[in-house]
Amino acid sequence: MSGSTRREVAARWVPRSPLLGDASIAVLVPAAAAMFGLVLEDILPVRGLDGVASPTRLVVLGVLVAVLVGAVAYRRWVYRTTGTLYSVSFLDERMGDYHENALADARRRHMALQVLGRRIDLAGRECSGVADVITPRQELSRMVEDAFNQDRDDTGYVVAPNLLWPAALAVGPSLTRARDARFIEFDKSGEVDQIFMLHERADNPVAAPTRQTTALDEPTGDRRGVVLAFTEAFAKFTPERQFARLGVQEFTVLRPLDGKPGQRWSGPALCRLADDLAGHLATLKSECEHGNRELVVVAFLPKTVALLIGWHLGRARQRFFANTHLMHYVLGEDRFVALRVHPSQPTHFPSPVSGS
Repeated sequence: MSGSTRREVAARWVPRSPLLGDASIAVLVPAAAAMFGLVLEDILPVRGLDGVASPTRLVVLGVLVAVLVGAVAYRRWVYRTTGTLYSVSFLDERMGDYHENALADARRRHMALQVLGRRIDLAGRECSGVADVITPRQELSRMVEDAFNQDRDDTGYVVAPNLLWPAALAVGPSLTRARDARFIEFDKSGEVDQIFMLHERADNPVAAPTRQTTALDEPTGDRRGVVLAFTEAFAKFTPERQFARLGVQEFTVLRPLDGKPGQRWSGPALCRLADDLAGHLATLKSECEHGNRELVVVAFLPKTVALLIGWHLGRARQRFFANTHLMHYVLGEDRFVALRVHPSQPTHFPSPVSGS
């Protein structure tokens, strides 16, 4: 039985109550101590009497100790699975937050909630198609890193990300204890949320392993484009038309193996997807560096995947953000804004080359 399956069974049939665990230990410790005292009194009797331990007292003591050990293990499990829930968000102030209801439900399953978030005025920060959000993103990264480093070692913690995907890539490297964390992907339809850890990575790939490159019939520049097409929003995106506005010469579309964006992914599949996509992006970036070309990235991704791609890229020993444009699609306006979430990113919009 996999780790995610065991958690689903435990979540359904085993109550996770820190109060129950603490109360059980508070009752069992003095009871076991009292019974241990009675057994010692039998073994070490007063002078003049034979020391004969009562079998009943020994059995009761053994049962109490066994139950106490079980209670300690139960409390440890509860603390690990219901520790701190971290809601990490970075959104435009005009955007709705569909996570609110799901977060309220998840809050009841955890011991504490920490909201680490920023709301930014994206339009107010935009200049010539570029929105500089480096400072608020850096502030959020520091908040995340400090919160994780100061968290208790005896409790687990769960990360519920809800960030604009370019910000998620830049915040990801701040997950200093990512291997110990669980990540939760809220389901928009209200179905079962996916919770997973990094060691629960699926064995088989879920993203297409091949990277076919498509050249524009009428290139508008020499940039390399890439689309991460893994949510239903990709259906509204036309690569040829949109990339022509961004000075792109050729582009690559990374899709699910079955070619159907928007499916419900399991926790291990989300984990594997983040790892694979980070590898693909690192390879594409290396190819662009050899030709001194700019990379233009458009992404339609689950929240956890975007954050974990950033974590993997942060460990890749590569200057991924240099000469890389991360494009945010503005709903209702059919246009892109280049988000600067890292100081090494270009300060200009990836406009078509004059005369193209």
